[in-house]
Amino acid sequence: MQLSKRSEGDWQGLVGEFLVCKRKLESKKEALLILSKELDTCQQERDQYKLMANQLREHHQGLKKKYRELIDGDPSLPPEKRKQVNLAQLLRDSRERAKQLAEEVKELTQRLTEAQGDNKLLRMTITRQRLGDEDVGARHFPAHEREDLVLQLERAGLQMEEMEHNVKAVTDELQDVKAERSVFREKADRLNVELNHILGNHEARIIDVDALCMENKYLHERFSQLQEEVNLLKSNIMKYKTALERRKNSSTYGKSYSSPLTGVLSAKQVQDMLLEEQGCSLPATPQSISDLKSLATALLETIHEKNLVIQHQRHTNRILGNRVADLERKLKTLEVSGLWSLPGGSQVKVLNLPHTKKQQQEARPHLCIPSAPLNDMLTPLTIRACVHS
Repeated sequence: MQLSKRSEGDWQGLVGEFLVCKRKLESKKEALLILSKELDTCQQERDQYKLMANQLREHHQGLKKKYRELIDGDPSLPPEKRKQVNLAQLLRDSRERAKQLAEEVKELTQRLTEAQGDNKLLRMTITRQRLGDEDVGARHFPAHEREDLVLQLERAGLQMEEMEHNVKAVTDELQDVKAERSVFREKADRLNVELNHILGNHEARIIDVDALCMENKYLHERFSQLQEEVNLLKSNIMKYKTALERRKNSSTYGKSYSSPLTGVLSAKQVQDMLLEEQGCSLPATPQSISDLKSLATALLETIHEKNLVIQHQRHTNRILGNRVADLERKLKTLEVSGLWSLPGGSQVKVLNLPHTKKQQQEARPHLCIPSAPLNDMLTPLTIRACVHS
């Protein structure tokens, strides 16, 4: 009854499905026949290659046996001939080994290609099963994109392993550096204690080697600066002595001392000379020309001396700036290490403070001004004031 109730459209649909399945079956049969033919062809080629390989192997074994018999059966051959035969045998063996390795490489390459194909097919199958639609899987996950993703994943894994190795190496280096730092810190503490014991064993005041080195450097720079200032003062004294000797010689030999230009001028002398009838009454005589030359020489020497004084003061300020920077770095180091803090804090520890008034004055930053007779030294400001007056 149920079969009679089916409509004609249902029967036509079933017939169409049957025809489609029949066509698919025929196509599968044809494909299977083609594959079986190709398999038979491949098997025949394989058998031929095997036969050829066996023939070549037998031929090679025969040649090898002949050479063996030639070498072993003829002891009358000279040693050089035997060495040549042995070298030829080694060359043939190496070539044979190279051929075998080449065949193994080809076989492994073929296996790798097959494995890659199987892997690719497996990935496609998994993707299709996950999506449930072959067309959607092929559209959203093409083969080249999947291969690129797999390659990127493998590269990322290699990079991650390399980075983990680098992190381990850096961690080991950090541990080594920390160990070296602790060793050097303990060594510095022991040196400070031993130095304190050698210099007087004063437990209340521990000697700091770093502070001593900084103080020694500062004192060396100050000593060199003072030596330069002493040399400058000596040159000024020699100039004054030369001027006094010239004046004494002129008075001894009875020369007229009409001009006060002797190489050293005071501000009053320059003012009197420049204000003498507005500075225009000097006759064009050899005496006036020599006086003007002496005046110019004295002015140049004074300017040179002032430039030297300014250079010394700049050098002194640079030394003091370096000293202040060293002290600031030292205080910052002590503050970081917990050995010193600002006044008013919970814990204050003072190291190597000068105890005497003289040491406090030496430790305090100050400017070094040379004690030269400024009243007898001519400056550009003095000349400008004299001219304007």
